Amino acid sequence: MASIVGSILKSGPYANVEAKLRRFLVELGNADKILGIQVCAYKDGKVIIDTAAGVMGKDDPRPVQPDTLFPVFSTTKGVTAGIIHWLADKGKLKLDENVANIWPEFGTNGKDQIKVNHILNHTSGLHNALAGISENDPGLFCDWDECLKRIAMVAPETEPGCQQLYHYFSYGWLCGGIIEHVTGKKFQDVLEEAFVRPLNVEGELYIGIPHGVESRLATLTYDTTEFNTFASLAANTEFRTASATPSSLTVELLEDLIPLSNTLDVRRAILPAANGHFSARALARYYATLMDGGITPPRHSSSALPPLGSHPHHPTSPSNNQKDETKNASDEINTKIFSTPKSKLHDAFLGSGDYKDLILPNEKFGLGFGRVKTTGGLVIGFGHAGLGGSTGYCDINNGFSIAVTVNKMSFMNLPTSEIIRFVCSELDLPVPEDHAGSFEVIEKSVIN
Repeated sequence: MASIVGSILKSGPYANVEAKLRRFLVELGNADKILGIQVCAYKDGKVIIDTAAGVMGKDDPRPVQPDTLFPVFSTTKGVTAGIIHWLADKGKLKLDENVANIWPEFGTNGKDQIKVNHILNHTSGLHNALAGISENDPGLFCDWDECLKRIAMVAPETEPGCQQLYHYFSYGWLCGGIIEHVTGKKFQDVLEEAFVRPLNVEGELYIGIPHGVESRLATLTYDTTEFNTFASLAANTEFRTASATPSSLTVELLEDLIPLSNTLDVRRAILPAANGHFSARALARYYATLMDGGITPPRHSSSALPPLGSHPHHPTSPSNNQKDETKNASDEINTKIFSTPKSKLHDAFLGSGDYKDLILPNEKFGLGFGRVKTTGGLVIGFGHAGLGGSTGYCDINNGFSIAVTVNKMSFMNLPTSEIIRFVCSELDLPVPEDHAGSFEVIEKSVIN
C-alpha cells in the first residue's frame, strides 16, 4: 500500500489509536480491500485521527493526501439536510411548512400538501421523480435549473407522510429548490455561507466542484465480481422492500452511475443528493459541529499538510486566488452557527421530541439524516452514508464524530464498517448497527 500521511497524536488518552489504525489500513490495503482512503475523527471537540492512505485511483498512483477530494454519493445528503435545518434555525422556513408556500410552482399535480418534513423524511411520494435521466440524458442530469423546473411539475406516487421510500436523486433537487426559493440565492452560495466559511473548510467541501481543483480529485473504481454478487441480492423483492428502495433505483442505474460520476461534467454539476466532493477531515468537522449544537471546534488541530481551510474555495476566481489569512488571529474563538438549543436541534435532526410527528416512526431516517442506532436499537446519533462506503456520522452520547472517504467502492462486506468497528473498539464506543457485522446486517440498509 502507498505511504500513509497525516499526523499522529504524541500524547493523551488516544495517542495510540491512530498508530494502530494505520497498521490496520495497511492490512486492508494488502488484502486489496481498499485503494485510497481518508479517515478523520473527533472526540470531545478535538481531532484524534486524521489519516490519508493509498492512491488516488486505479490508474492514478499519486498518494492520497488529507486534502484529496472524494466523491461521496449520498453522504452529500447529510450536508444538504443541514442547510435546511440552518434555514429553519434562522426562521426562514418551518419544517412542517407546505413546500408550495415557499416554491409556488411546486404546488401542482397533487403536490400542494407536501411539506418540508416529508421531503427530509423521504415520505413525499416523489422517490422516482425524474427517474432515469442519469442514464438517458446525462446533459439534463447536470442541468440544475432545468431539473428544478421539471421536478416542480411531477406528480407524487403516494400520499405524503405514508411511506418511506428513498429519494435517491430527487431529494437533492427538492431540497435545493427549497433552499434557493427561501434565500433567493444560488445553492452553492448558501452552502458556503452556512457551513464552508464558518467551519473553515474552504476548498474541501463542495457540492459541484469549481474549476481549479481537478488535480485533487480521487477516481472511483469497484470490484466487478463483488458488484455482480451484490446485484443478484439487490434484485430480490424482499431486499428492496426491507431497504425502502424505490422501483427506479436499479442495479443497471448504479452500474452506469459509477463511471459517469468520474466525469468532470457530473463532478461540476449541482446534485445535492449525490455529488458531494469532500475530504474526510471537512466532513468529520461538520458532524463534530452539529454534534455540539452548532459550535465549531477550535481550528483543525492536526498537523497534516496542507492545513484544513488553507485552499481558496474558488481557485480560478481573481478575487479569491489568495486565501484570506486575516482570521487566523481568532483561531480559538468558536463560532456558533445554530441558535436553537443543542438538545432541540438534535431532536429536529432525528425527528424526536417535539418533532416526532414529522417523521414515520421506527424507520431509518429522521429529518434528513440517518438515525444511528446501536445493535440494541438505541438511537445514539445521526449521519449519512453513501453508495460504496464513504460515510460520516456522530455519536451524541459519547462526543464522537467520524468520516471515512473511499475510492474503491464496496457493496457488501464494507471495509468502511471494518474501520469503524476497529476505531469504536479502540475507543470503547458502541458500534452503529449498520456497521456492526457482515452483510447479513448491512443488507437491511438502504442502497445509498
